[in-house]
Amino acid sequence: MQKSQEGFAWTAKDGFQYGLTTAAVVPSTPKSDLSSSYDVIVIGAGFAGLTAARELAFKGKNVLVIEARDRIGGRCWTVQTGKDSKVEIGGTWVHWQQPHVFSELQRYGLDDFEETVAFPENCESAAKESRSQPAVVQDPAEGRVMMEQLEGLMMRFFDVDGQGGRSIIPFPFSTASSVRQNPDYLELDRLSVRDRVAQLEGCTQEQQSMLSAHAASFYGISPEKASLTEVLHTHALCNFDPAMIETATMKYKVAKGTTAFALAILEDYKGDRILNSPVTSITQGDGEFPVTVTLKNGERYLSKTVISTVPINVISSIVFDPPLSTLRKEAFTTGVTPARQISSFCEGGDMPYASGFTDGNHGDHTLLTLLVHPDNGLDHSDETIRLVESLRPAGIQVESAYAHLWSDDPYAGGVMPVRGPGFLQKYNHEIRKPHENVYFCGSDFADGWRGFISGAFEDAYRVTREILTQN
Repeated sequence: MQKSQEGFAWTAKDGFQYGLTTAAVVPSTPKSDLSSSYDVIVIGAGFAGLTAARELAFKGKNVLVIEARDRIGGRCWTVQTGKDSKVEIGGTWVHWQQPHVFSELQRYGLDDFEETVAFPENCESAAKESRSQPAVVQDPAEGRVMMEQLEGLMMRFFDVDGQGGRSIIPFPFSTASSVRQNPDYLELDRLSVRDRVAQLEGCTQEQQSMLSAHAASFYGISPEKASLTEVLHTHALCNFDPAMIETATMKYKVAKGTTAFALAILEDYKGDRILNSPVTSITQGDGEFPVTVTLKNGERYLSKTVISTVPINVISSIVFDPPLSTLRKEAFTTGVTPARQISSFCEGGDMPYASGFTDGNHGDHTLLTLLVHPDNGLDHSDETIRLVESLRPAGIQVESAYAHLWSDDPYAGGVMPVRGPGFLQKYNHEIRKPHENVYFCGSDFADGWRGFISGAFEDAYRVTREILTQN
């Protein structure tokens, strides 16, 4: 098993080691076997790209997958940390409430899960507001009172229609169908989370602040940057049941790992692939193969059609000729904000860790998953790693750490993008339509589970269907 160029490991004994061992590193098709032209070129070997390539190859199309990284999986990959131990880096959790991913897992016999019990009943909860202050165990009774209060406030927050939001988003997997049934969807999309909180009468300033932070905490961005309907949409996907959100989004992992999942799809794909090759430009012209894809090393490949699965956060790194529309470029830059998973109890302090929770076992040790602020030197600072040991009053002994800095990743630019107020009416149609012979695809573009593996499958099915209909 090879090491990816990405990520790092730290141990108390050896310090930092760069690159992580993973089965996701796979070879490219030998250059002598490559063609100069293809029916379809797919940019990106994450779940959306692999699935679209698989489906099109099944239909007889000559397909080439081009991946910037030295591995497959995109924002999801499994790292081997020992003979019998592994950790997930990036997208991890799945659920049968996410229909497309569950169907694919069953297809490959991978529907065996490991369970995360992030916040078991009566577990110790501690807060550390700054590097210099000690960790303080929070009173469980006080925490229960606060959560009960928040639950009541969130019910009011979601009740935009007297039905808990059900009439606004009756079809969470089809924005167009929901809007046709209730045009108020677009009107509510103009509101931010903060705007909605301000509408609630009888809330104290403290309650408003608490509710704003909590409602936006799923995405980790400030309440004024997240649209109300983005939060309501997640609520709808979880059957309008607040208790389902944690269960459906951070409880079950694929037992054999997300990389085993990606490899199963790759095994089914009958076509060519080039890895470790960033795309720099996509040029469109005339002829049988009107699209030219140029790689960083100068190589060029021709195609009838191109599918870009590059995340919205970093798609501006590719030069398009003809250029993208002004509206589409605006959507890709100012219409969304990368989720950063910032927890409110660290606001204003200098802690690099936003929050953390126990995440099962790692060999003979407990696995602790941490959500980390960008720009904190995590990849080179022993002191920052060691700070984990101070996150509870009784201390923690850190044996090892494994991480990848998504905020510094040139091919991800952070984790999932979060849509801002007004996005649906202004940008949604524009970003999902083709740019002549170039189609945009991926979890970022999905109607359903945006930002999740299931959303990647959903959108791959959509774009594959559109291409086969046109060709």
